[in-house]
Amino acid sequence: MMSHRLLLTTLISAGLTLLAGCGAASSPTAPSAPAVPAIITITSSGVSPKELTIAIGDRVTFVNDDVIQHDIAGGPDPAHPDCREIDAVGFLTRGQRRATAPFPVARTCEYHDHSVPLATMNGTIIIR
Repeated sequence: MMSHRLLLTTLISAGLTLLAGCGAASSPTAPSAPAVPAIITITSSGVSPKELTIAIGDRVTFVNDDVIQHDIAGGPDPAHPDCREIDAVGFLTRGQRRATAPFPVARTCEYHDHSVPLATMNGTIIIR
């Protein structure tokens, strides 16, 4: 009798192990989280976020939530133009939004507002 019980227990255990393995292999994987859009918002307090990290090939959308116009350009200030991809944003009136050109290489790009020459209107985009 004891050997039948041992055999039955072993068979049941093996069957449960097989079923558990099949269930784990066939269970669907969780969907990946959607990409967070790269957005920089402009308000009377400045730009937010001040620093943004994106992937190579991404674009960044600037949104003017301020009551005045803004003119976004690449570089730390007008005397030092850089990152021409940012120049695609240009002049934004209240409520407007516009994206940069795609960033083709890994680097760090500064930008500024020609219209409001305050440090609060400057920021950095890091491309990785």
